[in-house]
Amino acid sequence: MRILLALITVFAVFQAQAYCYISGSNTTPTKKIAPIVINLDVADRDIVNPLDLSGMPDFMCYVISNEFNLSTSEGKNEYYYSIKNNAHNLVLAISLEAVKTTTGSLTEGSWSLVNNYSASALNDKLSYKLKYSIRVNHTGSTLATIDVGEPVVLANKLIIKPTPCIDNLCNNKNPNKDHKYIYEIPFSVKFTPTTCTFKDQDISAQDISYHEIDSNGSAAPKGEQPQLRCSSITGVATSNIHYHFESINMAQSTILKNDLETQQGGAGEVGFQLIKNGKPINFPISEKFALASRGSTLQNNSTYPLDIQLRYARYGNKVFAGRVQSKVKVVVDYD
Repeated sequence: MRILLALITVFAVFQAQAYCYISGSNTTPTKKIAPIVINLDVADRDIVNPLDLSGMPDFMCYVISNEFNLSTSEGKNEYYYSIKNNAHNLVLAISLEAVKTTTGSLTEGSWSLVNNYSASALNDKLSYKLKYSIRVNHTGSTLATIDVGEPVVLANKLIIKPTPCIDNLCNNKNPNKDHKYIYEIPFSVKFTPTTCTFKDQDISAQDISYHEIDSNGSAAPKGEQPQLRCSSITGVATSNIHYHFESINMAQSTILKNDLETQQGGAGEVGFQLIKNGKPINFPISEKFALASRGSTLQNNSTYPLDIQLRYARYGNKVFAGRVQSKVKVVVDYD
């Protein structure tokens, strides 16, 4: 009997895993980019940018299927910042999101090759999105109050990590589990605050006779009402807007003096009362009239008639047939 013994040889090949790792002693380097300017005059918007890892430590990769993955440190959380610029303020809602999240294969070669890469090789392969909007009726808390034009670092950060290798398959004992690039995004805001202006405007009162001076009632001016014009590129009022009247030449109480009182053709000691909401205006700075509240809709180049009435009023006994002319300032307040 012949017995044949067959030797079965089993070859097991153990190969290290393909992966990348950050070279050098700092395996969690941080990159802070130049501030991104957010223009609130352009209402809601998404800003998509590629990464810029220039200047960061190089990374090393073994063969094919070596990937980096992009994520955010705080998920898609939305943050609220109160924006302060003297009397004008808004609330900015801003969030950060990874867009192109995976680099794909970075290198090709055999197991004997270790390829060195500049961190900037990731620039065109990963991108992120900043999403922002203006909150005009925000009632919750805000993370911080920031000044217009002053950079602040976004609380959320981008994390760029290589696909981790399995510990016992990491080549040359270079584990990468904790390796990552940290990407900080500073931003600053700008906007055009709402402003309202009152240019010089002439209005005319209805003519009355000398005998009607003491009995004349209030009436709207002839022609158009004087009006304020407001500029609001954001489409909302960026502050509470009020206006008040200041007399230039006061006679007494609520009566504006006649600038032509002593001139030839002047009517003497008779001036005007301005009436608003059925009451004579007293002209103190504290007597303000609301135009718009912060956060309310206010279209650019909107006009607001002052809705005033006029009446003649004597402030002395020297009254003649003639002309009456008075001046008053309209002052806009923001708070």
